[in-house]
Amino acid sequence: MNLKVLLFFLYCTICFAQNSIDSNERKNEKLDLQEFKINSGLVFQYEKPKLFDFITKLPNDFGIMGEMFIQKNNMIWFGASIGATLAIIPIDQKVTDNSRNFGNQIGFQPDHTYSGPIKIFPKDANSAIYRLGNGFTVILVGGGLLVYGLSNNDYRAMHTSSELLEGIIASGILVQPLKRITGRESPFIAEQNGNVGGAWRSFPSFSAYQKNTPSYDAMPSGHLTTLMTSVIILSENYKEVKWIKPVGYSLMGLMSFEMLQSKVHWLSDYPLAIFMGYIIGKSIVKSRITEKTNTIISMPKKFKPKYNYSFSSNQNFTLAGINITF
Repeated sequence: MNLKVLLFFLYCTICFAQNSIDSNERKNEKLDLQEFKINSGLVFQYEKPKLFDFITKLPNDFGIMGEMFIQKNNMIWFGASIGATLAIIPIDQKVTDNSRNFGNQIGFQPDHTYSGPIKIFPKDANSAIYRLGNGFTVILVGGGLLVYGLSNNDYRAMHTSSELLEGIIASGILVQPLKRITGRESPFIAEQNGNVGGAWRSFPSFSAYQKNTPSYDAMPSGHLTTLMTSVIILSENYKEVKWIKPVGYSLMGLMSFEMLQSKVHWLSDYPLAIFMGYIIGKSIVKSRITEKTNTIISMPKKFKPKYNYSFSSNQNFTLAGINITF
């Protein structure tokens, strides 16, 4: 938590510096909007980013989430995620056991180990994979985009960086209440307590949750929600970069397996997390990007009249006629 606070203040400091230096030059700058061509028919417009967009835009984000949630297609997907969750719960324990066995065969460890003064450097492959859904990794990606955006005066990169931080906050606000409502044991705690499939203790007290968090916080997966949100944000802002989604979804699948084999999460913790990450990411992007479509208007073809000539004669006259067809 202290690391996140430090990085947060670092983010604010960099943004403040960008707004402070070369003030005379920026006063003369008239361009407050940048456009990025996605394809021949679509252009994204970005307004000049503001320092605290990742906070001030959150209320609007939640409003958009509500609107998106009640849309027919999203309601169907929400129902599907609930249905998938209920269908998977009976086989959770078996899937977890088989995942641990396979993880052991490929050399994955059952625990996560890190080194360094604040435990940020993973000591093995599965610890690095588990770190993908951690807020620290998302902040690193966002930090890289921020530096690039500031260096190149790239509004899109700066907005995407801010959106990633916004996604972490929004995910936490939505996921934490659901964890406390469901109160499901993590697999490794359930194994210690002999609870097949994990016990459910809804609405634990605040002190109980804080003292023994793994006993209550399995569902939904915060790591998967955060990573899904980040993949959506990146892929939607850089829609022309086709490899973001396949790479992002592959990393999500790899991390999901790792959390099964290390007994951090049950398989049924995932469907709702994926749905939430999708809605959160889409809503955040929608509040930032203005889409401009280039509609190609087909002009009417120039007509080519056809001419037919005719001649006739009688006793005194010779007549010539012309027939024009359009």
